[in-house]
Amino acid sequence: MQIHMFGAALVAAALISLGSAASVTVKAGDTLSSLAARNGTTVTALLRVNPGIRANQLRVGQRLTLPTRPASTPGVTVRAASVRVSAVPPVQGRLTTPFNAQHGGLDLAAPTGTPIRAAMAGFVKSAVFDARNGWGWTVVLEHAGGLTIRYSHNSVNLVRTGQQVATGQVIARVGSTGNSTGPHLDFRVYQAGIPVNPYGLF
Repeated sequence: MQIHMFGAALVAAALISLGSAASVTVKAGDTLSSLAARNGTTVTALLRVNPGIRANQLRVGQRLTLPTRPASTPGVTVRAASVRVSAVPPVQGRLTTPFNAQHGGLDLAAPTGTPIRAAMAGFVKSAVFDARNGWGWTVVLEHAGGLTIRYSHNSVNLVRTGQQVATGQVIARVGSTGNSTGPHLDFRVYQAGIPVNPYGLF
């Protein structure tokens, strides 16, 4: 897998080419709802770009086209999970693990101490050392519309529970705490508690 830079340049181009068609392969147990949630889209959008498919007739191995989005720049206002948001990259680093069925977020490698910024303005739900789940120093931000964003494996948290933060505010620094194999940010986005593809924010 090619490793992309994830930084202050074009976010969409740094991750994947959102202007090009992408697809997903149906696996055992998949439904349109689970595929939509896993890939940061909706059932309606999947049906729109896959005319003729039936929700109750998915086949293992079947390939479905994913809805595409035009490339965008950091800070542009986009529609994600039916909420108008303005998001910026959380860190300048290398994408080492993408969002997939086994990994519900993005791993972004960067040197220890690299600033981690709030992708969106929000409320600090928690800023703790999470040993039980192996996250290490972690900041969890709550946002409008049921969105929650988790920033994990930090070397230090720079905000406290209950604090309001602004888009782009430095909230932590990259580290390798918890169950981690090297300095990186584990960046996860949840909609109503369900992991969704962070690509949809940018």
